[in-house]
Amino acid sequence: MKIDSRLTFATLFLALAAQLPAGLPASAQSPALNQLKYSSLGGATDAGVFLADAYGFFREYNIAVTTVVQNSIPSQVAEAATNAIEVSGIALAPGLFASVQRNINLRLVGDKQSLRPGFSATRMIARPEFVKATEAETMASLRGKRIGGPGRTSIGFYLVAELFKKHGMNLVDYEYVEVQLPNQAAALASKAIDGALSIDPFLSRAVQERLAVVVSDLIEFVPDGGSIVPLVYSEQFAANKPLATNFMKAYMRGVRVYNDAIGKGRDKDRVIEIIAKGANVPIPVVRDSFPAGLDPNQRLNKKFLASVQSFYVEQKLLERAADIDKMVDASFSEAAVKELGEYR
Repeated sequence: MKIDSRLTFATLFLALAAQLPAGLPASAQSPALNQLKYSSLGGATDAGVFLADAYGFFREYNIAVTTVVQNSIPSQVAEAATNAIEVSGIALAPGLFASVQRNINLRLVGDKQSLRPGFSATRMIARPEFVKATEAETMASLRGKRIGGPGRTSIGFYLVAELFKKHGMNLVDYEYVEVQLPNQAAALASKAIDGALSIDPFLSRAVQERLAVVVSDLIEFVPDGGSIVPLVYSEQFAANKPLATNFMKAYMRGVRVYNDAIGKGRDKDRVIEIIAKGANVPIPVVRDSFPAGLDPNQRLNKKFLASVQSFYVEQKLLERAADIDKMVDASFSEAAVKELGEYR
């Protein structure tokens, strides 16, 4: 009997098609990405997130991240407390410690900005006429002077106090003046302040315009793993261990790309371009700035956290101390390091 070849082809085609899911071929199918929100005050210190996204690390772990820039730490804490935002970079302000006292179970899981040798975008500066041959002489010349910085409810206030304390002075030996970071250069130029706790890119601007000279990189006051802006998970997100761990793995890989670029020169031009685009600042600003620290192993130092908290309690900026062990959850970074290996 003669077989119709057209019928045979059609039958074979239908049989093969029945084995494929509807729509795109099986090779083009992929599960829906987990949509997450990341919050910070903005800037180049979000480099770990920018790079993890640009290098495709988040996508490898089936994650898509939307960055939300917020204008205050209280608003960040509030959004994280209600689980409206899963991941945040929140500075060590009294409100972060107070949230734990109010049974808002945020989790400090890693580092969004730290101070480490060769990596310090937060420094003490002074007008040139106060700068002497040594740090000790310079600090002595700043006794009784006006020191500008972020609000008193900020890690900057703590760092300034520690630097003066090192040189035998306390809070009555200088006047701490709250000056918004973008206004510091003008305040130094007009001599409204004599020194400042500054952060890049405002720090580099003041130095490049010769309005101020760096006095200290402040690294000695932030022990290894002492993050001044920790990475924070909301309670609900931290409870989703697989997803929260995958975020940390992708973020850690982005942070390591950053360290390779800034510390070793690897793929540096591309990395700077990505950071500049993400932070919405010109490439030269990123290239010429003091680089921020991002811990490639994402470790936190509980002793440093306790020291900062004690200072806030002493200054009556915080009613009582929170349980540091309750705040810190190292399980995510430990799992990431176990898979990726120790960065050295």
